[in-house]
Amino acid sequence: MNTDSTSSGDFEDNLEEVPDWPFDSCTLELSDGRSLELADSISRLPTHKEPAVYMCRARLGMDDVVVKYSWSDARMHEAQVVETAASFARECGDVWVLDHLPNIVHYEERKSSEGARTEPAILHLLVQEELYPITELTTAAELGEAFSGFFKCYRWLVERARIMHRDISLSNLMYRTLDGKVHGVLDGFTLAVFMDGQSSSFPPQNAPPFRAIDFFQSVPPAGHLYRYDLESMFYALLLVSSSYQDGKRIPPSTKHLEQRDKLDPDTLFNEKWWFLTCADPGWRPTAQFSGLRNLIFFLACLFNNGIYARTKFRDQVFDDTGLRAVSYNDGFDLTTLGGHVTFDSFANVLNARLPPYSPKRTSAMLSSPASSLSPATTMTQSNLLPTVDSSKTGTSSGSEIS
Repeated sequence: MNTDSTSSGDFEDNLEEVPDWPFDSCTLELSDGRSLELADSISRLPTHKEPAVYMCRARLGMDDVVVKYSWSDARMHEAQVVETAASFARECGDVWVLDHLPNIVHYEERKSSEGARTEPAILHLLVQEELYPITELTTAAELGEAFSGFFKCYRWLVERARIMHRDISLSNLMYRTLDGKVHGVLDGFTLAVFMDGQSSSFPPQNAPPFRAIDFFQSVPPAGHLYRYDLESMFYALLLVSSSYQDGKRIPPSTKHLEQRDKLDPDTLFNEKWWFLTCADPGWRPTAQFSGLRNLIFFLACLFNNGIYARTKFRDQVFDDTGLRAVSYNDGFDLTTLGGHVTFDSFANVLNARLPPYSPKRTSAMLSSPASSLSPATTMTQSNLLPTVDSSKTGTSSGSEIS
């Protein structure tokens, strides 16, 4: 994340360029009486979803924070999803999960009459601790450790809290450092849904370079499977390890990964298909991430084997019936691609192929006082949150959300 703050004058100039900016100065008075000093220019988060989410850095007391705001009629906001997960983690004793969730320190809603909008809408204002993009990590061990954290947290969310993220992309994979240890943090829960009885108001729209290959078909899936998010996570790891060196983006080692964010859908589908099914796609990590080569190869094999199994099944159905019926997938486990892409298979590859990681602890770090924005901090309006029925949690691996 850019840490260069702008001057007050530059900030005020930037306000005029931002649609629906709901305030008239760079000092915000929160509903709990605290004041925010906005310290950076406002930018729209690099996502393909609506409503648009805007973000800027700010100062809350002595702490650096990030402010996100959006206009929406949605009843459920990402702050409520995150705090529901965090509360459930505390309740069931899985406090390790808090290290991998964003720490939301304040959330409030304001009516549209307080801003420039005329149509009915709610302003959602979220304040959270400042996190850092994984593209700033510079060793295979650190990136692997962050990736392991993403996976473990995501699995817990699905199997225990019954929450599916549905928007895995580079902009939502962040990290924090606690006592010298890197912790991968899942951020950006705007598209997240509760898996028991809730449907989303709009389909998943994560950035195309990270979108699962099934969504590029002529008839995309009607629901969302957890393996789609695992595939998105894989693409993020692939992109960082092949396109970043010393925290800066460089030309990737193979043309098939170059400018994936600028490709049209058909070309992007072909590139994804080529990479997941080719025996040697020619991919090479940058020098700093060479230790992740085997990990990425064996993760790709999971999808390769699953795609091959599905293709073989479809071909067999065609041979038996002479036509490709609408139900040609009947009898094949699409949720896990025939059992090849599961939480367990993913975990087995991580356990076997992650490079060893040693936290950079120092005596100064170990003796330093805890931040007032520690992951255990609860947000202001927790009374807005739904409860999670622990009797409905479990380890179902075949759940689909529509």
